[in-house]
Amino acid sequence: MDRRHCLGLIGSLPLWGVPGAARAALADTVARMKPSVVLVGTWRETDSPRFQLRGSGFLAGRPSQVVTCAHVLPTQEDGAPAAQLVAQVWQRESGWSLRQARVLGTERHGDIALLGIDGPPGPLAALGDSSAVREGDDLAFMGFPIGNVLGYAHVVHRAMVSSIATSAPPSPDADRLRGPAIRGAREGAFDIFQLDAVAYPGNSGGPLFRPETGEVVGMMNMVLIKGTRESALSQPSGIAYAIPSARVRELMRTQR
Repeated sequence: MDRRHCLGLIGSLPLWGVPGAARAALADTVARMKPSVVLVGTWRETDSPRFQLRGSGFLAGRPSQVVTCAHVLPTQEDGAPAAQLVAQVWQRESGWSLRQARVLGTERHGDIALLGIDGPPGPLAALGDSSAVREGDDLAFMGFPIGNVLGYAHVVHRAMVSSIATSAPPSPDADRLRGPAIRGAREGAFDIFQLDAVAYPGNSGGPLFRPETGEVVGMMNMVLIKGTRESALSQPSGIAYAIPSARVRELMRTQR
């Protein structure tokens, strides 16, 4: 059975328990939100390809400001030319627009970064009230999983809030999509959303939002990995985590 046939079968399966009106609401929300969800990566003349995706992000708070994970930011490689931090903004008429980016502020404990980008501003995603999120809520997230391989198309997943847990990972095998695990035990724990969803490298920094309204209540942050990092692709655990939007708001207030 070829890949196209497999995808056709998957696409024909009914979404049991998801009312038609809810599916339509999510489709409308996705169409509105796509221009607000951006690629975050690096640009370097010596790289092939020159653009390297590091994660997702979304426009929020004020014009030309991107929210993403701090672990998405590049690190300097010894002896290598510095890579330029960039974002790519989706424009419906012309596709992806490459923008230079700069770090406005970070909150390393919460793994949050605010970036400023050059060029005309895009539509902002609306930050919602993460304190209203309850266990059992049906949410969705958007990003670019394995984008360097699969291409730079917005990908949407549904996610149920399985638990509102502490920031310390539940076992020694828990790790980020990219970067070190949350240092909650050492620096003080805070609530995070545990999601019943499959996430991959490239989803980090993407918005977690309400399907009906598009209100962003969190930011995708890490995934539970069983075994090696490569198993995140071959054997995804189906457990992911997101940082509540309240922590994003806190960092935004300090940057005003």
